[in-house]
Amino acid sequence: MLTRLYIKNFALIEELQLEFGPGFNTITGETGAGKSIVLSALEAVLGGQAGAELVRQGADKALIEGVFEFPADHPVAARLEEVGVALEEGQLILRRELSTQGRTRALANGLTLSLKQLRQVGALLADLHSQHEHHSLLDTGLHALFLDAFGGLGPQAGEVARLFGEWGQSRQRAEELRTEREGLRRAEELRAFQLQEIRQLNPAPGEEEKLAQELRVLENLETLAETTAQLGELLYQAEGSVAESLAKARRQLERLAETDPRLQPQAAALADLVYRVEDLAGGLSAYTRHLETRPERREAVRERLDGLRRLSQKYGGSPEAVLEQMRQLEHQESRADRLDEELRRTQTETEKFLHDFQAACLALSAGRRKAAQSLSAVVEKSLAKLGMEQTVFVVELQEEDQPEGLVEREGRRFRADGGGMERVEFFISPNLGEAPRPLARIASGGELSRLMLALKEVIADRDRVFILVFDEIDTGVSGRVAAAVGKKLRSLAATHQIIAITHLPQIAGLAHTHFSVRKRQRQGRTFTEVHLLDEQGRAEELAKLLAGEKVSASARQHAQELLR
Repeated sequence: MLTRLYIKNFALIEELQLEFGPGFNTITGETGAGKSIVLSALEAVLGGQAGAELVRQGADKALIEGVFEFPADHPVAARLEEVGVALEEGQLILRRELSTQGRTRALANGLTLSLKQLRQVGALLADLHSQHEHHSLLDTGLHALFLDAFGGLGPQAGEVARLFGEWGQSRQRAEELRTEREGLRRAEELRAFQLQEIRQLNPAPGEEEKLAQELRVLENLETLAETTAQLGELLYQAEGSVAESLAKARRQLERLAETDPRLQPQAAALADLVYRVEDLAGGLSAYTRHLETRPERREAVRERLDGLRRLSQKYGGSPEAVLEQMRQLEHQESRADRLDEELRRTQTETEKFLHDFQAACLALSAGRRKAAQSLSAVVEKSLAKLGMEQTVFVVELQEEDQPEGLVEREGRRFRADGGGMERVEFFISPNLGEAPRPLARIASGGELSRLMLALKEVIADRDRVFILVFDEIDTGVSGRVAAAVGKKLRSLAATHQIIAITHLPQIAGLAHTHFSVRKRQRQGRTFTEVHLLDEQGRAEELAKLLAGEKVSASARQHAQELLR
C-alpha cells in the first residue's frame, strides 16, 4: 500500500506529508481548496503527465515522493522485478522531480528511471480514476482484461498471446529461410561455374608474387648471364682486376706493418677484403654457370601468371580476394545443402504453433462467452445498488470474418491475434428504453466511476492492482445511493487500499482514515494544507459537509451518528 506521500512546491502546495492508512482513505474539503492537487501529485509520481506549470511560483523545482510498502511475498514484487525494479526490505520509494525548465527526473529506490519505466511501475501499483482524465474504462483495449480477470481466464489469455508470438516468430524465421534458399538456388548455376573456375586453377597463397619474380628472371636470362660474367672479369679474372690490385696493396701494407706494428690491423682488414672479393667473384661465376635458358618454363609461368591475374581482376582485385571468394562460395554450397532440412523443420514447428494457437483461441473464446453473460448480470446488480437501477450493461464479443483468418469454427474463418479471436467492448444504456452504446460515447464521469467501482468489486479477488484512487466518485449521487457507494468502497477496501475524494458525508463517514484539505492565505500567498483528522475532527468535518460553514448542534449529532 501507499504509506506516505511527500509533496513540495507543487502547485499551491508549499510542503506537506500525508501518512495514508490501510483500507479506505478519504479526502474532503471545500471546492477549490486543492483536493485534486493531491491526486495530481500522486498521479505525477506514478508517471502521469506533469509539466513546468505545476512548479510552485518562486521555486526552482517541485518534488513528489511516494513510499509504497508490501509484504515480502506480495505478488507485486515479482511484477516489479519484470520491469527492472526491486523492493528493498519490502519498500519501494518513487521520486519525481519537475523543474521550471520543463525537465523531469524519476527515481525508484535511488535508481534513475525513464518516464516510460515509471509509467510501467505506476500501472502495476495503482489505478487512478479521475473526473478530468481518460481512464482505463475508456480504453476498449483493456475491456478484455476486465472480462478475463472476472472469468479467471488470465492464464488462458496469456497462453494465447504466447502462442501467437511464437507462431509469428517461427513464421518469420521460415520466411527468412525460404528467401535465403531461393536466393541461393537462383545463384546456384553461377556459383558452380565460379567454383569450378577457381578450383581448376587452384591458386595458392602468395603464388602470384613468386611467379612474377620467377618470370622476371626467365625473361632476363641473357642480360643476367652477360652482366655477371663481366663482373667476374672485373673483380678477378681480367688483367688489373680488383682482386689483383687489392693483392698488390696488401703486400705493400704488410711490409709497412713489419716496420710499424701499429699498421697490422689495417693490413689484416685489407687481407680480409681480398678474400671477400675472391669469394664474391667465385659466387658470380657459379651463378653464371648455373643460368640456363628454359623457354618452355618461361611460357608456362607466363600462362599461369596471366590466369591468376585474370582471376584476381574478376574476383576482388587481389589473390587474397580470390581465395576469400572461394571460401564464401564453398560456404554457400554447404549452406544450401543444410537449408532444405532447416526449412522443413521450421515449417513443421510453425504449423504446430498455429494449431496450438487455434485451439487456445477457441477455448478462450468459449470461456469469454460464458463469462460475459455472468459479468453483465453481476455488474447490473451492483450498479442498481449505486443508483443506476435502470442501467443495462452489455459485454460485446465482436468477431470479424476473414477469408484468410487464422482460426476456423463451424466452417467460417475469423481474424485472430495475440488478444484472441474477438474484440471485447463494454456497452451501456443508463436509461430505460435506450439501446446500449459504447461507454466512451455516452457515459458521464460519475457513471464511469461507479461502473469502475462495480467492476473492481466483482474482480477484487483477481485484480492485479491493489491501490485504487477515485476522484469525485460521488458526482450526481446523494442519500441512499451515496451510502451504497460508501459501503462498496468500504467493502472493496478489504482487498485494496482505497483513496477517494468525496463531497458526501455518507461516504466520508465510512472511511478508515480521513484527510481534510484547506486553503489558506499567508503574506499575500495562497497555500493548500492537508490535515489528518482525529475522531473529533472527523465529526466536525462531517458536520460541515452536512450543514455548510454554520454548523448546528443537530448537524454535529448527525455526524456522530454517521461515524457510529
